[in-house]
Amino acid sequence: MSVKPIEELAKQLRLKIGADELERAFLHSSYVNEREEPRGSNERLEFLGDAVIGLAVTSYLYKHYPNADEGRLTKAKSVAVSRPMLNEKAEKLGLSSFLRLGKGERANGTQIRSSILGNAFEALVGVIFLERGFSYAAKFALRYLRDDIEWLLVEQSAGGDYKSMLQETAQHMFNCRPKYAAVSTKGKEHDKTFAVTVSICAHRGVGRGRSKKEAEQAAAKQLYLMLEEF
Repeated sequence: MSVKPIEELAKQLRLKIGADELERAFLHSSYVNEREEPRGSNERLEFLGDAVIGLAVTSYLYKHYPNADEGRLTKAKSVAVSRPMLNEKAEKLGLSSFLRLGKGERANGTQIRSSILGNAFEALVGVIFLERGFSYAAKFALRYLRDDIEWLLVEQSAGGDYKSMLQETAQHMFNCRPKYAAVSTKGKEHDKTFAVTVSICAHRGVGRGRSKKEAEQAAAKQLYLMLEEF
């Protein structure tokens, strides 16, 4: 995979930041170690960007959802700033094309680890904060996270169809669909109890109900609420 000039990203994102400063967000530790890059890796910028994103999302939730209690706001924030969500945003922005990686990391193949992409998104926000200030950096982060935040709050208010909510969460966080499987059926014909499991990657939920549909909803609810804690 070829590495694009950082000027292309500045133009793509309409960022009035010098190429040298902007490139710092994409200097992976493997690249820095191989080349003895004096600017250092993007790890400190990740740390800064993480804090900026967290405050930007918290402030947005507080101002725009005055009737939402602390629990709802906390759950929405935890998903909005989660690693899978930031990985997804980095992928959509095509940040992989601007990453400066060491030969060993590049040799792993064309598929760059998603965690590296999410870290680059945080580092990018960190650079924007240093160069343009909090207000500009917050607006940049929210440009890509606002729709997801609003969806999360709407779904929490609806509070009903956990299967649909879990499917959306799975696509946002893991880029896949939930898999349901019947585990058991107990009881007489007129009084059966169904047990169903649902899984997303290594995460799993179990539900029981008077029908398969009810059991699936129960399993989806369990896993959905579990993922909200990430």
